[in-house]
Amino acid sequence: MDYSSAFVTAVNRPELYWSPFASRLQWFKPWNSVLQEGKWFVGGETNIAYNVFSHEGTALIWYGEGERREMTYSELGRLTERIVNILKEKGVSPGDRVAIYMPNLPETIASLLACAKMGVTYSVIFAGLGEEAVRSRIQDFSPKLVLTTQYTKRRGQKIPLFGGDVSLERNMREWEGDFEDFRGIEANEPLMVMYTSGTTGRPKGIVLPHGSWMVGHFTVFDIVFSLKQGDVVFTTADVGWITFSRIMYGTLLHGGTLVFMEGAPDYPKERVSSIIDKENPKVFFTSPTLLRLLRSMNLTLPRVEYIATAGEILDEPSWDYASRFSDKVTDIYGQSETGYVVGTPFSLGVESRKGFAGVPFPGAVLETVDENGERVQGQVGHLVLKSPFPTKFIGVWRNETKYREYFKFGGHYTGDLALFKDGYVKIVGRSDDMIKIAGHRITSGEVEDILSKVPGVKDASAVGVPDPIKGEKMIIFIVGNVDEDIVKNEIRSKLGPIYVVDRVIKVERLPKSRSGKVVRRVLRDVFLGKEVDPTILEDPEVVTELRRVVEDKS
Repeated sequence: MDYSSAFVTAVNRPELYWSPFASRLQWFKPWNSVLQEGKWFVGGETNIAYNVFSHEGTALIWYGEGERREMTYSELGRLTERIVNILKEKGVSPGDRVAIYMPNLPETIASLLACAKMGVTYSVIFAGLGEEAVRSRIQDFSPKLVLTTQYTKRRGQKIPLFGGDVSLERNMREWEGDFEDFRGIEANEPLMVMYTSGTTGRPKGIVLPHGSWMVGHFTVFDIVFSLKQGDVVFTTADVGWITFSRIMYGTLLHGGTLVFMEGAPDYPKERVSSIIDKENPKVFFTSPTLLRLLRSMNLTLPRVEYIATAGEILDEPSWDYASRFSDKVTDIYGQSETGYVVGTPFSLGVESRKGFAGVPFPGAVLETVDENGERVQGQVGHLVLKSPFPTKFIGVWRNETKYREYFKFGGHYTGDLALFKDGYVKIVGRSDDMIKIAGHRITSGEVEDILSKVPGVKDASAVGVPDPIKGEKMIIFIVGNVDEDIVKNEIRSKLGPIYVVDRVIKVERLPKSRSGKVVRRVLRDVFLGKEVDPTILEDPEVVTELRRVVEDKS
């Protein structure tokens, strides 16, 4: 099936498109309807952990700092069973909630699978968050139990984790007794709640469905990477980031081998390249941020069949860098709320295009609209998902009002700005990242794309702040060694004389969320002297650093 026919089938006859993928997975009870009133595989009962453990061979290869562990599906199953029994001893039962506050460890993956096996809704909390951020997520989720471990390792240091009800050992012994049965879960019941703040506001719990989410991401990893039993996927993502769950399940549901790591990717400098060289993955799934880091170190990577990125816009210099080591480079776009809806389905005859996230996956009807909800073509607009999709969220935890706010412009309002060209989607930034200078609009992403090509610029972000004459003025934050006048002149020459840069501020680093996205709102608020919620950042200390630089500049 080619892309065009697959897309038409998925939209008009969803049962014909999705059923073959869903049927390759195991179900305890067949579904009554593939799609009914926005719900998928209605009445079908399955278990994502059962589907993982239907395979044999090597499941995990874990790299610590100076360590390596390899684990078969059977061994992972016995480790999972030990955690199932720990949860049962603590009174956890189907329908309960468990928070998993742990770093990238095999025990962490086993904890996710243990919860899924039992029918327990779980939430993974990024181990790199500060104490206040961890507490706020746990308070909102109100779990029966918090699983943790004593510490994580990074750059040779043991970093203690905060609290928790049960601390799991690293290198736990596997279970040797009888196994519990897998619980059948209706396809639209919750699997997990993942907290996201995006680039604005306080964290919100995105509720994701069990069976339909499983089918959706199984399908995406099938049509993009043609995964098969025994294929190796290496990711640098953190388990606290939703992309890790997609990669983990997408790999293990196909019977593949997941290679992942704990600690810093550049400790030592050649760490990533040496892992690729040793494990020979079919897919290297990373982030644009890490590609920029590797590029800045002039690292040469062993060749792989696929390089994929997610979490932020893949800038063109990093795309060119990745293309040196793979003939199939793709960005993949999706939010915690939508799942992956844009990318390059290579198996359907689609080729990737530099500067674009890809094409809408079959079944994902996407449109760009203006502020009035009218469809726009050939220009930047607000991106709206108009169709149901199996990986879409089913609620915001304890916040029905926030959930309803997503439904705008006749569909799911992503809050992102995009441009369609020849069927490909270019993500240009967030809707609140539009900068308006004297009535002329430009997105932060367009400015940053130009800045990424200026010699000496390692990282950059552009924001608009209020101006009494022009409405807004442009402020640029730069990481790197480059003359401020060069930056200003480059923007002016590329974008036109109306786009005057008011100030260039050099900083040591930019504020980023745990998924690696630059949080421009923080830059804007720090510049304006406003209060900032640090819990949305991977490292809240960056706020203090930024305030100091901005005050010195003033």
